[in-house]
Amino acid sequence: MDQRKERRMRVRKKDQVKDGEARLNPAVAEELGVSSVLEVVIAGKRKMLLAAKSGDEVPPGEVWASPEDMERAGVADNSIATIRSPQQP
Repeated sequence: MDQRKERRMRVRKKDQVKDGEARLNPAVAEELGVSSVLEVVIAGKRKMLLAAKSGDEVPPGEVWASPEDMERAGVADNSIATIRSPQQP
């Protein structure tokens, strides 16, 4: 059974990110095997699936998400979350 790679990172609210999307560093996306969708899990309870977009302006320790998505999920700015590729059926 193949183990999914995951990483603990800060989730930041950024107005320039569109609703339903998240931005992360291209090197981190490659490391985690994230291609089109990423999963954000906070405290093992709050989970978001967002369209993944790469951007060199994003620091390697952060994921940027839209304020609307984070508010809907009840996630505070600068929260630590587990970031991974979603599980395939």
